[in-house]
Amino acid sequence: RGGPKSSDRRCRQGAMTAAAQDVEKAGGATDWPAVQPDAPRRCRLFCCGSEGNICPPYVLFVPFLGILGYVLGMVGVALAAAVVLVAAALCLCPWTTFTSWTGMWGCWPWKWNVDLYTKALYLGNQYSLMLWQPPDTSAKYFPIGRIKPKRKLVKHDIEYALNLKIPVGDEEDLLTSSMQPGALTRFIEANLAKTLPMRDRFETFEDGEDPVAYVMRQFGSIYPTIYQDWTDKRSDRALARFCLHGIGAHRVERVVDGGARLYVVRADVLAGLPVRPGFARYGGDAYFDEKWNPVKIVDSGFGPAVDGRAQERVVTHPGDAAWEEAKFRFRSSLTVLVTLVDHLYASHLLTPNIVVTAVQENLSPAHPVRRFLLPFSFNAISVNDDAYHNLVASGALAPRVFALTDHGLHMAFAAAPKLMVTGAEVPPEEGGPFFNRARYVQYLREKKGVDTEFHRQSAKLFSAMRTFVADYMACYYATPAAAFADEELMSMIRQVTFQLGHVAPALPKAAFAGMARGDAGFDMIVDLLTDFMFTVTGMHEQVGAIEAYVQDASFIATKWVPGKVVGTKQAATAQALLMSFTSQPMPKLLGADWTHLFPAPSAQPAAGKTPAQCFSEFQAELSRLADEADAYNAAAPSRAFPDCFPMYVMNPRVLETSSAV
Repeated sequence: RGGPKSSDRRCRQGAMTAAAQDVEKAGGATDWPAVQPDAPRRCRLFCCGSEGNICPPYVLFVPFLGILGYVLGMVGVALAAAVVLVAAALCLCPWTTFTSWTGMWGCWPWKWNVDLYTKALYLGNQYSLMLWQPPDTSAKYFPIGRIKPKRKLVKHDIEYALNLKIPVGDEEDLLTSSMQPGALTRFIEANLAKTLPMRDRFETFEDGEDPVAYVMRQFGSIYPTIYQDWTDKRSDRALARFCLHGIGAHRVERVVDGGARLYVVRADVLAGLPVRPGFARYGGDAYFDEKWNPVKIVDSGFGPAVDGRAQERVVTHPGDAAWEEAKFRFRSSLTVLVTLVDHLYASHLLTPNIVVTAVQENLSPAHPVRRFLLPFSFNAISVNDDAYHNLVASGALAPRVFALTDHGLHMAFAAAPKLMVTGAEVPPEEGGPFFNRARYVQYLREKKGVDTEFHRQSAKLFSAMRTFVADYMACYYATPAAAFADEELMSMIRQVTFQLGHVAPALPKAAFAGMARGDAGFDMIVDLLTDFMFTVTGMHEQVGAIEAYVQDASFIATKWVPGKVVGTKQAATAQALLMSFTSQPMPKLLGADWTHLFPAPSAQPAAGKTPAQCFSEFQAELSRLADEADAYNAAAPSRAFPDCFPMYVMNPRVLETSSAV
């Protein structure tokens, strides 16, 4: 009774009991056994069933269904052909007339040979500009009743920029019917770049041909006003001005090279990016001695690209045969770097976009911080939405303006967070990241030996803004604890810091670790709000006010052919078209009045100032800074080189409240 058969039976029973218990624990799930494939292999055409190879009766109806489908298909084709014929009858004549008209632009006297996409954008921008009414900060353009409730915004994924989304244009605060594009405009924007092909043209300017006159023949009615005087553009002194008082002023570094202390402005980081066939590569770092005399330009993009190895670095000195070409390449490459990284990415898609989105998603219409930031976020969502369709999409304006391949643009945007120079790039071991520009300027002066007029004026402007922010916040928050108790405010701050960290993960831990610690944390909130204001005003002007540069394709060009010191005619047109989108004026920072936006504080402000008084003091300080900037510029001819040039972009008189364009 206790032999082997009984033992096997008990084992099987035990295994079955254990399996049943496992199935019960797994919620009734069964471990289905593996099944081997057919052997030998058989052809299976799904005409006969698997049970006894019996054909189901409905198989007999397959030929009749095929005939019915054929008849219905032919009817559908006939109807589609009729629709196409009707559409052609209605639209073909207007379309051929339009293409004939725009094709005529390439004939005498205009001789403007550009693709249809560029012409369509030109006409659209001209139409918008002619209808545009310059806004101010009065209740007419900033009516409290049109502030939308807080909500989750509908967003686009940006094709080139990593980890960033931008709200769709309809999410804009204060959107009026005149500012809102119609259904046809939306359809055209969404499909224009996909429909009209991109074709590179390499026609360049003849010797003695004026590229400025060429551009202004087409864009004279829509090009932005030029307030900077650049009579001398291509001399060595002009190169120093270009870097110290011009577009490179925020990128000045100090290095020791060969035992000598030199200044350097870098654009050679672009040398590794692939460009389309026929165009020169970007590149060039410009070095200056301590008196700002040019020493050399080191350029890894001068020669042909080398795959899989370090690029050859070509060093050119003043007086060398290739010196003028080296300067042109550097000026052009630096402008491309600043436009892509510092303007488009940092001044539009990154901090301003993240802050504006977080404000509308977390702060109620009556919240004092949302009301405070309205002038600085004016029209920002609409412009970023335009950029999504017309600039940073494959086949849109950016790929046509620059020589980069589609892959090259992806690489540029992916590297943008590491190429920015805003203070956020300073590592924690050196005291960074900085969101307080005054402290960042102090760091550059004391730790890096960089002390320039641009940085001095930018620190003053930032400090004036920060005082305004701190005084205004004190009207609504008696203590830092009161601000931290405001759940809407803290939710907005948490969203901003999280999204900044999503793009550059080192930022939140280093920059916002003290957010919850009393005065230090409150100071960080004030710095963050002020940094947003400074980015969309002074910094946006520094990186975006380049009308005098891009008007002249022999001064800078966004693409050119190897060996030339002037851009192609297509490049001159494309960069002027891109610049023309900045022609729509925004509300002015100085002389405006938006105090009607400020809600009444719930209690008497502890500092004794009302929000309107804070605003009045801010305007007075801006006026004082503007007078200082005017005096500095007026005295420029009396100063010795290299300080004999004006500094335009930090003057509050030229600044607008928003980086909307």
